[in-house]
Amino acid sequence: MKIRALKKGIALGLACILTASLAGCGGNAAGGNSGTADALATQEQGSAAVEESAGGGETKDAPADIPQPDPDERYSISYTGMWSGADYEDGSYVETMIEDALNVDITVEKAETNDTIDLLLASGEMPDCGWFDKTVNWMYEQELARPIPRAMVEYYCPKLIEYYEEFPLMYEMTLDPENEDQFRYLTGITFQFVDYYLPNDYYRYDWILDLGIDLGVNVEQISDNIYVADDGIELSKFIEIMDAFVNKDPNHTGARDTVGVTAPSLTQGVFFSGYDFYTGVNDVNGRAEQYYVMDEYKEFLKGFADMYKRGLIDPEIITGDRTLSWEKVNNQTAGYWITSTNALNSWAVERPPLTLIEKYPDVKILATPGVKPDGGEVKARTNESPAYGSFYVNANVDDQKLAKILQFLNYTLFGDGDLDIHASMFYGEKGVDWEWDETGEMPVKLNEMPSGKKGTWTFGQYGQDRDVTRWTTYEPLFVAGLKYWSAEENGSWMKWQTIPYKSDIRSETDYASISSEISSDVWAYVNNYCAEAVLGQIDVDATWDDYLAELDRMGYNKMMDELEKVEPLEDIIASYGK
Repeated sequence: MKIRALKKGIALGLACILTASLAGCGGNAAGGNSGTADALATQEQGSAAVEESAGGGETKDAPADIPQPDPDERYSISYTGMWSGADYEDGSYVETMIEDALNVDITVEKAETNDTIDLLLASGEMPDCGWFDKTVNWMYEQELARPIPRAMVEYYCPKLIEYYEEFPLMYEMTLDPENEDQFRYLTGITFQFVDYYLPNDYYRYDWILDLGIDLGVNVEQISDNIYVADDGIELSKFIEIMDAFVNKDPNHTGARDTVGVTAPSLTQGVFFSGYDFYTGVNDVNGRAEQYYVMDEYKEFLKGFADMYKRGLIDPEIITGDRTLSWEKVNNQTAGYWITSTNALNSWAVERPPLTLIEKYPDVKILATPGVKPDGGEVKARTNESPAYGSFYVNANVDDQKLAKILQFLNYTLFGDGDLDIHASMFYGEKGVDWEWDETGEMPVKLNEMPSGKKGTWTFGQYGQDRDVTRWTTYEPLFVAGLKYWSAEENGSWMKWQTIPYKSDIRSETDYASISSEISSDVWAYVNNYCAEAVLGQIDVDATWDDYLAELDRMGYNKMMDELEKVEPLEDIIASYGK
């Protein structure tokens, strides 16, 4: 069932998804917005009540139909989330801060990896609430989760609802398709993967200049060491650069000791772009297909096999160990690598490009948006929305406790509107671990703490709104290139970012369950075929039909037939403007 109870104003939020950038406004939602003056009034009441909250997080003057916590009870809430593994310290600073503010007792269940979470759920010890990497259908089939009344979320979590209003696809994800008055789960927020965290590639630009290679793109210097290309590098030019890096002694050692293509793995979207397809689900003549069955992928395998035969690909790329590729870059035996624009920030100080700048102060590094087909355009993916994580509430939680849990969620995700609290979720104690800079807008770390220390990130991980994204991303090198890679700045690279063709965001088919059942075998087979093809151990043309037939036997076509039942994401988005 489609949910279409929407306000006209949604069209504005969705319009930015369909602009050239496509990344700054993605969305993932089920259904719609309140659509009535009463609901809007309720929202405004909720915002005001939360702002006026006192006495341990209790709200005042709630509408009669909104369940409230018992003001005389101190609730106990069990919880699990990111950075809450075995090393989590009970009674951490952030945990205590939350307890004191909301008049609750918190127990953090020690689970973080998928394996430990699986054991936790299988044991019947699901906490009262938390972030779980499980499909909504599975959680409800196992009778682990309960629905969450929409009116309660609008009242207790007004900031979250603001983001749902801005990115209505998030309603499509989370609302019950059969009942738009309740959520099946809630999703958090991060703008890292839609606005700022673009996969891209880097080159030793000083090598390129020294070798006299004309890139065919405009290049701008944005810092002492970093240069940025305004377009992708054509595939034929990319191959020319790799050939020169391998065969023309770019590091001036007098030995043939350099490699060409190095990367965390062979299956990089930057490479796929050069062969005119996207990573993930593509539109193939109106049918949704995974990239690894496409004719373009076949050409990629053949092209990279030829490059490998010519010695232009680092043999150790097959290992999938990204630290090996970084080591080669740091040791000047590789002049090309793939990471992200965000790697210009201090969190990435132990990987290139920052390691190169530290080691070789005069180095010149070129950032580009990827490889493109000769005469074609870069093809890059961004997330369809800023939705991040899946927050479920235990099926045994009653409405009164649910109200307290929603207060807890609002407080941990957005600091209840208080930027000091919001910053402390990520950086620790104000005045001890961090302080505001001279502008009063950016937290400055006084102590470098790993995530999870003092409870940092454990509770706030999924509340990475625009404030947090700026705090964690807007460092000088990154800011210098915003005109290229920031959606908020209408960055020129953003015009190539697009969302997947289809995604079962409503969980209305068996796609996710079939994918979960077959994915391990399929990915092992696909990755092995890729490695054998690039290494020249098999003939791609001779084995391609057998490869597709084996994928079909494994259940690939059955899985994709399920995805055919859903609308393209852009059609879902367009429907909100009607």
